Amino acid sequence: MKWIAVELLVMALIGLVFGFLGPFGTYAMPVALRLAYWVGFIIIGYAIFRPVSISAGWLRESIAMPFWTAELLATAIAALPLTFLIGFAMSGMRFDPSLWGDRFLLLYLQCALIGFGIFLFMRLLFGPDSPESEGESVAVRETKPAETEPEPAKIVPVQTKLHDRLSAFPDRIIALGVEDHYVRVHGPERTEMLLMRLSDAIKETEPMEGMQVHRSWWVARDAVETSKREGRNLRLSLSGGLEVPVSRAYVTKLKQSGWI
Repeated sequence: MKWIAVELLVMALIGLVFGFLGPFGTYAMPVALRLAYWVGFIIIGYAIFRPVSISAGWLRESIAMPFWTAELLATAIAALPLTFLIGFAMSGMRFDPSLWGDRFLLLYLQCALIGFGIFLFMRLLFGPDSPESEGESVAVRETKPAETEPEPAKIVPVQTKLHDRLSAFPDRIIALGVEDHYVRVHGPERTEMLLMRLSDAIKETEPMEGMQVHRSWWVARDAVETSKREGRNLRLSLSGGLEVPVSRAYVTKLKQSGWI
């Protein structure tokens, strides 16, 4: 997928930067070996850290864990197998008992520091991850409409700049949702991921009528079918079965605009 290719390219560039700088005692290596060492282990680290970071996002959504707590936990977990791999390579691809003491702890802290630093850099480069809970669930439930359900009235499509970024996308955009560093564009029958900030994507929906209803959600006005309460939380039901959470900070604005 495009976003994986983009992230791998960024990882390779980060590896080259580390390779040229030669931190943590690696500057003594020959240049070619040093570059290969850093690019290789940065990409291997990405392959380990990325799934763990995604799992941390699921965890914080399911149990309302604070954002930074989840990310620090993910870093601590992901750094462990990476430390073993690097230590094994540094020992000449063999088990060296002398490595598994203070040297292992130091190497572990270096892996964790680099991993968390890269996470912060990616967050700064591509925008914030899915935000931590604001006292409500940010989970999304998508269901396919039954084939026997009547088709809604035809809505005249509005072409936007955002359509130019989409490949073979339906004529309507009903919602935008943040997923990690990306924006998922929701249409009546399909979705597509774009590597951009939510704020930039919202600007490119003009002249569509819509509103941001959550730190990670924007919805089109003509896509809103109903709203419902779940305890203290409010959700909007959109055409196509998509349900979107509404932050309490946006409820008043929705009422004033006549959306609910």
